[in-house]
Amino acid sequence: MFKYILFTLFFTSTIVMQATGISISAIPDSLSENAFAVVDNYEAIFSQTDQNNATYKVSKTVTILSQQGEVYGHFFTYGDKFRELKDFSGIVKNAVGTVIRKIGKKDLKISSFSEHMATDNYSIVYECKVPAYPYTVEYTYTMRWKNGILAYPAFVPFDGYMQSVVKANYTLELPADKNLRHKSNFGVLISDEVVNNKHVYTFSANNLKAMEKEPLAPSYREICPRVLIGTSDFCYDSSCGNMEDWKSYGLWVNGLLTDRDVLPEPVISKIKDQVKDAKTEREKVEILYKYLQDNSRYVSIQLGIGGFQPIEASSVAKSGYGDCKGLSNLMKAYLNVVGIASNYCEISMKEKNLHKDFANVSQTDHAILLVPLRNDSIWLECTSQTLPFGYIHDDISGHDALVITAEGGKICRLPVYSDTDNKTISKLTLNITEDGAAKGNLTLSEYLHTYAYNVSRMTSKDRDKVVNYINKNVKFPKVQLDNINVTENKASQPSCTLTADLTVGDFVNKTGTRLFIPICPLKKGHYELFSSNKRTYDICRDYGFSESDTIIYIIPDGYTFESIPKDIDLSTPYGKLKTIIEQSEGRITYTQNIDVFSGIYSKSVYNDIKAFFGEIAAATKRRIVLKKI
Repeated sequence: MFKYILFTLFFTSTIVMQATGISISAIPDSLSENAFAVVDNYEAIFSQTDQNNATYKVSKTVTILSQQGEVYGHFFTYGDKFRELKDFSGIVKNAVGTVIRKIGKKDLKISSFSEHMATDNYSIVYECKVPAYPYTVEYTYTMRWKNGILAYPAFVPFDGYMQSVVKANYTLELPADKNLRHKSNFGVLISDEVVNNKHVYTFSANNLKAMEKEPLAPSYREICPRVLIGTSDFCYDSSCGNMEDWKSYGLWVNGLLTDRDVLPEPVISKIKDQVKDAKTEREKVEILYKYLQDNSRYVSIQLGIGGFQPIEASSVAKSGYGDCKGLSNLMKAYLNVVGIASNYCEISMKEKNLHKDFANVSQTDHAILLVPLRNDSIWLECTSQTLPFGYIHDDISGHDALVITAEGGKICRLPVYSDTDNKTISKLTLNITEDGAAKGNLTLSEYLHTYAYNVSRMTSKDRDKVVNYINKNVKFPKVQLDNINVTENKASQPSCTLTADLTVGDFVNKTGTRLFIPICPLKKGHYELFSSNKRTYDICRDYGFSESDTIIYIIPDGYTFESIPKDIDLSTPYGKLKTIIEQSEGRITYTQNIDVFSGIYSKSVYNDIKAFFGEIAAATKRRIVLKKI
């Protein structure tokens, strides 16, 4: 992953606030509605003195209304070679405005602990915990920015869901020759003027209601009000470039890659030996990708031009570990050895679309590799030791990627799989006994994205993880599992199949002479998504999927069918549901096919989509009734 600065700049850019606040009782009802916390006043001043240095003064006043909003009262920032905390103070007030705590710089926890293996950053944290709600927290602090400015903090009034904003202001004071580029996704107030030989930009927003968290909403980055702010010419860690557009930014990144793919002679000889018997270029790429997976592992390393430059391929090859940048660059070096061209790429795993008209570092957070073979472009995720060659996982499938070339950056869209290719196939055979127990067998097959989600548990050597996977798919009160077997197909469209024998206790409810059998003993809770009667955001299904279930019941001797659910054949713009029940002597076969389509649907059809999902949930809860003859 790229340096944490991408996250900090655009999501924790907590903007300075006046430390006056407002009375808790004065918070408008419209801003209290659905809110766990309210930002009373929010202001920031970012003052740049030259290409490399700036001061960022921040002050924030937030009222915490309930325990769920406690996180919004904490203080958090980062320090590193680019930023340093100079001043800090804070106070906490109770519901009537009395100061109950003062917070100083000595109260902050500073830690270099990180998930990154190599990094020069450290976290600065204060956890504010108050037993009685509501209460108000005020923070004021100053950060010194140094060693270059790649991008300016974004204007992001919200810290997250269920938080409202009374007032927010953000001011940037820049040298008069500096002009900002900015892109907004909401109705922000913007002013631009020259004052005392400084170019002053102000961004303001008032009375923003809390954002509710909804299932299948667009990504937080899309719906969170924000203004992305950038400059054209920049210097960062002594490396200068231009970000007027993606092509120019790509030229800078390409410069960071120069001479980073050189390998020592022993490694070159080994790479050539790996592919000496390969017949095609695709076969060579596959062999070297497998070699990379077998001889390296992913760790996050945030060093080198502020975390943007990959470590030299020779170092990664020697150590056997690297981050997304280093491993992608190493794979590029391997391919260079055998005469196959490839392109280093930047991509976002959180947003599908890069802003075509606004180049910015906030949107890309990962690196992959493109191998543009003739009529056969191959996208390689170089951080995984297990993903099959040629498979494009769902965090990048269908996303824009910035392809880095000698001519600059170029945006390309990764392929996306069809909805029906992302499928789960289940087959369950159960021999029902008169006392309500059952014995039988189960087969579960996962394909493509459902494969990627589940394969680690399905193939785990830890039996508990495998059993946990099975239990997440079936709803039996008591089950004993035997003869569990797993087969994995690591093709470019991968799959994994698990089989097991089952002994189930208390499966069927018995009342007098009747047995009540659940028609679908598979867990389908993911269709009970929508409970609200209203909808704020459009419904966004990034990728669709298909589920095909077959359940065979062998009934006990001396029983006949008294009640059997009807077949269903439902087709909507959002998906399909089809169920068929086939009855024969002593058995019943229930088949259920569910298709859910990808797409973005207007919130105006929310009730229709809710009804469709409700039909699926209801269909899976029906019962077969047997009666003793």
